[in-house]
Amino acid sequence: MKSWFSDIFKNKTLLYFLLIIALAFGLRLVRVAIDDNIDKDSVVYLWMAESAASGDIDGAVAYNGRMPPLYISLMAAGEYFGIGAFNAGMAVSVIAGTLLLIPVFSITRTLFNDKIALFATIIVATHPYLVRISAEIMRDSLFLLLMFTALAFALKAANGGKVMNWCIPGVFIGLAVMTRTEGIELVFAIMIWFVVELYLSFRNKSAVIVIKKSLASAFFLLAAFLLVTLPVQLLLSETSSAWGPVDYRIMSFVHSFTALTTKEVLKLEKR
Repeated sequence: MKSWFSDIFKNKTLLYFLLIIALAFGLRLVRVAIDDNIDKDSVVYLWMAESAASGDIDGAVAYNGRMPPLYISLMAAGEYFGIGAFNAGMAVSVIAGTLLLIPVFSITRTLFNDKIALFATIIVATHPYLVRISAEIMRDSLFLLLMFTALAFALKAANGGKVMNWCIPGVFIGLAVMTRTEGIELVFAIMIWFVVELYLSFRNKSAVIVIKKSLASAFFLLAAFLLVTLPVQLLLSETSSAWGPVDYRIMSFVHSFTALTTKEVLKLEKR
């Protein structure tokens, strides 16, 4: 035990990082203590969580059929086990807002160095907007944690190792999509990265190896993503929920684009 504590004090980067985490947690607790306002969306979340906890899941879902289920489910679990939907939602936001420093530190350390990583975590710890959303019953704090965690693991997977490592960012992207549907954008961004990687490989005459690796990486990423999201979608399909891993607005856009006739395309081009 003494050796573990002494190692922390010997590693200045780790010591500073832990102090910044403590600062972030303290700022968010202070914000919770002094801010007694509640957003109108928070009222809806509380009502949905309390309804779900009481067994009226279909009624809770019916209020907003497109609402992703993760944050509401965590609040409902808090209500069910006696913590209360309000306390559970606030705890998730504060903890997620504090833990956000970990993937931010990992990403900036991977791309740059320890000093820049510590500077980035100080910004995240003290930024007024990030402190505010971490002290509200809103989905944003949890969503940012999951998205940055997915990005951190994606960077590690891209830097080498087994292609199965892409399962981890796939899981976190799935959880992010279950918090806010905008999380699907990270899947598209990673796929674009794979395409760019393939293009560069053709120029370097190493296409065969890169194609195999990119296809395998994409497979494990999408497989993990679907394993997380599809069972939840199937479960919610028995209710009035319209939620899905891919937001209906994106699906509608793709459908409207692909459904255009040649005549309609030419007409749009003339405009």
